[in-house]
Amino acid sequence: MTRTLGLMVCTTLLLVGCRKGDQVPTYVDIPSVALNASDAEGGSTSKITDVWVSVNDRSVGVWELPASVPVLGAGNARITVTPAVKRNGAFDDRLRYPYYTAYNASVELVPEATVNLAPTVAYTAGAGFWYERFNDAGNLLTVSDGSDTTMLVYTAADHPTVLRDGTSCGGFVLETARPNFTAFTTEDFAAANGPAYIELDYSTDVNLTIGLTYVQNGNTQYEPWVILVPTTDEGGIRWNKVYIDVSTLFNVSGISQRDIYLGSFLPSSQGTAHVYLDNLKLIRSAP
Repeated sequence: MTRTLGLMVCTTLLLVGCRKGDQVPTYVDIPSVALNASDAEGGSTSKITDVWVSVNDRSVGVWELPASVPVLGAGNARITVTPAVKRNGAFDDRLRYPYYTAYNASVELVPEATVNLAPTVAYTAGAGFWYERFNDAGNLLTVSDGSDTTMLVYTAADHPTVLRDGTSCGGFVLETARPNFTAFTTEDFAAANGPAYIELDYSTDVNLTIGLTYVQNGNTQYEPWVILVPTTDEGGIRWNKVYIDVSTLFNVSGISQRDIYLGSFLPSSQGTAHVYLDNLKLIRSAP
């Protein structure tokens, strides 16, 4: 059963040019929302979990996907679907993703009928991208001196079953003799105005830390930001996507040389661990 999230308006108020006594809704079905993005934007993977829906600019609430939205009224109407994601992977922290556009459609409302929508959105024109897709020779992550394992690249030719989007992905393996891994970017990202988000596709059977390193008052700081819990049992593969809000550290003054780091450590209860990474992005307002 479709559930509404957040504050829902009573359906008797969701009138789109309705007539008095007309209580039979049209159902607007939204099974999912897809992202259409170019290679220059780091690819089209997404995890849009919820939508804000408006009819003729009047909100009809927030809906978890897949959704079947009841709308009262008849005749032509303009439907607006605004995509939302789980910030930092938290179940109860959904927000309209600031770098996705909204979807608009003109539909005919017919009481008792169903209108099927297949929304597609894009990145906003003001988005600026840094990304690592692991598709080119080498990669933009540097393994730390303290790590005792290396970054691997899994190609379509050699490992077709582990890939996220049909192209190469990165990753690493932890074992008892090699239990520690940390890698970081060396971009020295500058401050940014407005929202700043890390996007990452990942599959892991061990906790994975995503953090930021930066320089403040001449000292290098390492700040764990989000710990991603396993998506699968030991030895399995199950891809997920996360949107990590790092706006605080990109908007604040007094720090410099920001970089992203990823780290993991094999717990004593596990013999091995496998982590797969793809489509790592940092998205900020374009300069």
